[in-house]
Amino acid sequence: MNRIRLVLAIRERRKHQRERRYLDFEVDGVSLRASVDTELDLISVLATDRPRDPQRVARLLGEAPGDAPDGRALLYVCPECEDLECGAVAAKVSRRGDLVTWRDFGVPEEDEADNEFSGNPVTFSAKQFLRDLAGR
Repeated sequence: MNRIRLVLAIRERRKHQRERRYLDFEVDGVSLRASVDTELDLISVLATDRPRDPQRVARLLGEAPGDAPDGRALLYVCPECEDLECGAVAAKVSRRGDLVTWRDFGVPEEDEADNEFSGNPVTFSAKQFLRDLAGR
């Protein structure tokens, strides 16, 4: 089982772009964003500068169907518009009791043969995730 933490991250303000604050997924001390780096400008779906969407949290925990067209749950989205056309990273989510597994990380809506990253599956405690989220 992996240790997942939610860590405050900031996407810096750039010309014609706004600053965005979000909770990044840190797995065993390493940012998941860094391990599935697509070189796209993305933030996690847990932005802290707007109200939290309970449906998004449910998707991350395997309690609701994924929101990407290929059935995966979105993890990272465009910081400006959250539109999939700008890029995104999603994962297949499964749940067994308290254990949640994210696997098959990739870019939704691309050729399935080319859109997956080499990241290992991540398995974590849903209870721990929710405790960490409640503290934010």
